[in-house]
Amino acid sequence: MQRISGRNSILKKNAIFLILIPSFIYLIIFFIYPIFLSFKYSFTNLSLYDINKYSFIGFTNYVDLFKSDLFLKSIYITIIFLVVSAIIGQMFLGSILAYLLTLTHKYFKTVVTTIILIAWATPQVTAGIMWYSTLSYIPEGTINVILKNMGFHPIDFFSIHNAIYSIIIANIWIGLGFSVLIFLGGIQSIDPSIIKASYIDGAKPFRRFFSIIFPLLKTNIITDLLLITLFTLGTFTLIYVLTAGGPAGSTELLTIYQYETGFSLFSLGLANAIGVIIIIIALVLSLIYLRFIKVS
Repeated sequence: MQRISGRNSILKKNAIFLILIPSFIYLIIFFIYPIFLSFKYSFTNLSLYDINKYSFIGFTNYVDLFKSDLFLKSIYITIIFLVVSAIIGQMFLGSILAYLLTLTHKYFKTVVTTIILIAWATPQVTAGIMWYSTLSYIPEGTINVILKNMGFHPIDFFSIHNAIYSIIIANIWIGLGFSVLIFLGGIQSIDPSIIKASYIDGAKPFRRFFSIIFPLLKTNIITDLLLITLFTLGTFTLIYVLTAGGPAGSTELLTIYQYETGFSLFSLGLANAIGVIIIIIALVLSLIYLRFIKVS
């Protein structure tokens, strides 16, 4: 009997391994290998003019990038976009909205959650066109038509000073549903007796959330932060449809700068170096999140 049970356990382990093989192959072909190539080409002068001829140039691409004011400005814009859009707009507001939904009637919660998830599921090209038609200055978009009919002057939401706020709002609108979904699951998994005890102690709703519920959502917080950071750092389509990085580079995230470097300047080696830097930023932020959660 022991031999039979031992064989069964070995067969189960082998079956699990065999089931995971397609996933490993997929990861290697579409994730690990492209990242390896990106690292490799970032140390070359690969160009779209002739992709078959390139040579190793060491850290020249990285040195040139950090000497470029445009690249440093792009990093600054990306950090602002990440902090306001992802950390504050999606994670923080998403957790509060999820908590407020748990206080409402289940039918209302279902309707609101569905609407939010529809926004999250909307393709970024569609969302970009929708937001552009809403915020456009010339021709006048929906909001400016309303403002004009109310006697106010139209607002150029895509001016050099306002464009960054417009893309932040659009990105929050798209990503909020994901965070709400994660935090709804987390809040509903909290022991009801803890919530009831806070009611007995007379804790107000927001006091209850910040002092009791939010600290119990560490796992959900780190999961949400990691994923929305990766999503936000990789945002390209929405920004390109809305502003294409303009005006005057005021919304030129690292992804937009990478695209322009690769397909306008034809410098694939430099573009790959930018991609590597984006990966490094994502890894560093992930480690910071994990460390912060561990310490807190």
